[in-house]
Amino acid sequence: MPEWLFDFLSGPTIKIAAAIWNSSMKLIIKLVCSTPQKFSTGTWAFVKENLYPWAEGIGLSALNLFFMIAFLKAVSNLHQNITLEMVIEAMIKVVVANVLYLNILNIMTTIFSISSAMAKEVFTIDAPDLKVEDMDIGSALFYQLFGLLFILAAIVCSFLMLWTVYSRYIKLYLLMILAPFAMSALVGGQEIERSFYAWMRTFLLNAFEIVVIALTMVISFKLIGAGISLFDGKNIATSMVDGFWDALNSLFTMILVTAAVKGSNAFLSKAMGL
Repeated sequence: MPEWLFDFLSGPTIKIAAAIWNSSMKLIIKLVCSTPQKFSTGTWAFVKENLYPWAEGIGLSALNLFFMIAFLKAVSNLHQNITLEMVIEAMIKVVVANVLYLNILNIMTTIFSISSAMAKEVFTIDAPDLKVEDMDIGSALFYQLFGLLFILAAIVCSFLMLWTVYSRYIKLYLLMILAPFAMSALVGGQEIERSFYAWMRTFLLNAFEIVVIALTMVISFKLIGAGISLFDGKNIATSMVDGFWDALNSLFTMILVTAAVKGSNAFLSKAMGL
């Protein structure tokens, strides 16, 4: 079909939606393969040099406070005697908490690099362009009737996917600031130390969420590239309106890929018990 006739039948709908979606996919892939250190160097420097030392000072004070609370609680518990095993366990937790205080920032940075490297290894294929090759009466009818919906879907889906990736970095910065508080809870006894394990699970979940997002996107791209579609026009309508189903497939492609990426955090949480 001539270019001028394609533009006349589809109007600007397909080009606008495709430009929004395709550019968003390229940006998302770039963000997925980045680390918090490179995602925003200014934010990373601010968190590392300003906010983290502030939280670290409070966390060190809380470490002594929680240790004294746990000690006094054990001493005042008349139903349970203080044994050598309890003292050794408390000393081990104090040592572990102090070691983590000295190395937690390096540990988190290493995990960031590992998750980013894993995501880079996953992206072995490029995102397929959003396009409709079969331009006929059906596709022209689709764009005339649902053109604005097509553009709106491209905008909303692109925003949701970008926000999913973008918000992950915000969470990681916040988890860095909360790390000293979590370390201090490790010596606070069984009830208080739950905060440490909760922080650790949340950190690992958000750190490696990007790998699941990368896997989800690559599998979705492969399915799209393989030609698997929800609607098969050849079995539903005549060849004169095949383009309608082709356009509808493009719409559902954006929606389903976005839904899969949005659910990656919940999937990883359930699959790994985080």
